[in-house]
Amino acid sequence: MKNIFLFLVFSLLFILFPSLHAQDQSQNSDNLNERISYLRAKKNDGYALKELSFLYLARADYTKAISFAEQLRKFGEINAIDYFRLYSYIYLGQGLMMKGYKKPAKFYLNKSLLLAQELKNDSALCSVYNGLGLYSSNIEMDYYRSIFYFFKGIEVARKGSNDQLQSLLLSNLSGIYYLMNDTTGLKYALECYELGHKRSDTYTIMSGAMNSAYMYYLKGNYIEASKYAKEAEFIMLRNGFHDQSNVYNLLGYISTKQGDNVLALSYFEKALELQSHAQTSSVVNAYLGYSKVLISKGDYDEAIPLLKKGISISNDRNSSTYRHLLYQTLSNCYERKQDYAGALEYYKKYRVEKDSILTEEKERSLNELRIKYDVEKQENEIAHSKLRLLQNEKKVQFLTFGFLLIFVALGFIYYLYIRKNRLFLKIVEQNQDAIRREENLRFEIRRLKNEEQKDKVDVTGKYAASSLTDEKTVELYYLLNQLMLEKKVYKDHFITKEKVADMLDTNRTYLSQVINEQSGKTFTHYINSFRVEEAVRVLSDANNNIPLKALSSELGFNSISTFYNVFQSAVGMPPSLYRSKVLSIQKGRQ
Repeated sequence: MKNIFLFLVFSLLFILFPSLHAQDQSQNSDNLNERISYLRAKKNDGYALKELSFLYLARADYTKAISFAEQLRKFGEINAIDYFRLYSYIYLGQGLMMKGYKKPAKFYLNKSLLLAQELKNDSALCSVYNGLGLYSSNIEMDYYRSIFYFFKGIEVARKGSNDQLQSLLLSNLSGIYYLMNDTTGLKYALECYELGHKRSDTYTIMSGAMNSAYMYYLKGNYIEASKYAKEAEFIMLRNGFHDQSNVYNLLGYISTKQGDNVLALSYFEKALELQSHAQTSSVVNAYLGYSKVLISKGDYDEAIPLLKKGISISNDRNSSTYRHLLYQTLSNCYERKQDYAGALEYYKKYRVEKDSILTEEKERSLNELRIKYDVEKQENEIAHSKLRLLQNEKKVQFLTFGFLLIFVALGFIYYLYIRKNRLFLKIVEQNQDAIRREENLRFEIRRLKNEEQKDKVDVTGKYAASSLTDEKTVELYYLLNQLMLEKKVYKDHFITKEKVADMLDTNRTYLSQVINEQSGKTFTHYINSFRVEEAVRVLSDANNNIPLKALSSELGFNSISTFYNVFQSAVGMPPSLYRSKVLSIQKGRQ
């Protein structure tokens, strides 16, 4: 039944050309044919030849794959490009192995190993180790050596932090353990499955799911085996992966163990229907599974030809993966028919085949290799955990320092806010005190004026045609201030120097001179100072709730934005904030 070899082969294909992995998943048959036609038109290009070799391997058309790989080899040698020579050796070794040409396949795989090591191309080296592992298991039935090569490939992939290559090699490693009836391979299959989900890599997920299903089948957990097999079938059909016979063989074996022979036979029949696109091992396994169901029903005469057909295909194509099981099943079948001569003949063949697979010495060496891998893996995990812990500690330190800086900055900002708020309150209180003193002073001036005699000297008009003396300047400035305070002409929206000069019976030149000498301001600043003083008086009254826009217009400002700018410049804060501070002071006093 052990059809795990399919995934060993296809894992090699995806390791050989990982860059095409995602692309090949999404292509349907027509797109793939278009891609091949496009590449064939560029067959003098090394990269095109490399991709063609891979695509024909993926389609199981080994004759064409070998043909293009040979062209790639010649292209690499003529142009002295070792990269193309390296991959031509890998593809030739793979294609020739699938065609059953053992010696030339091993020749090219060995050449690719030497060249990959010379070029220090780790990706290619992983592919080579994978190919040698497949060769050892499929051609030589040497599972010990196969596992040795897979572990070597995993070591290279791990050093290069290449999760994709490592996961596929883990999948193949799990497959070999399945062929040895050793459930140790489950952890490697699940590791491959988890890495696939981590990378969102559908082929790796399918490979891990398929091998996990085989392992659970071996453990007798058919519910879990069926769950993983169904997931593999879903991914396979959705993405158009090759050799679907493998999945149906597994589902057939699971159904057999669950006692549903009718469903099992339908799965095996489906696997045989698809054999033209299947690997040799998948075809052989389909005959084996189909025969076992027939034998359980007592149909020995139907089972025997199928078993012999599987043996014939295995011999013709040099695929030894399931041959010992075919011999064993055929021997059991003859025994049940009471044909003991036939049973003995095939039992002997079974023992010869079985004994060549694994010796006690190889088993001991294999266990040592597995323990070494597990220890190294654990050490790596501990090292990675320490590194992650150190990185997390640094992140915590950095975040703590950052939060501390933010806290200090916020504290400083809050301090500035409190300080500024206190300054604003102080300004408001000072203005309110000044307004109260001014009101008291004005009241006292009015009282004294009423007591004095009403002798007034008319000083207006006498500046119109004479030069200003210091005394005249003071008098004119006094009259100007009286005009502002009593008549409040600054509230006029259209106030001008000419208007004010006419009111004082003087000219605009003298007026500008007086304002500049006495106040140090321009006419506009002088007028705005009275407007701001009036605004401060109004806003300092907490009971006065006149809208700011109305106040702005009442004071003579032509726009509220001008009012805001002038008030902010003179008082140090906008009028809205000034009003809010007055209200807060009043609440504090209540």
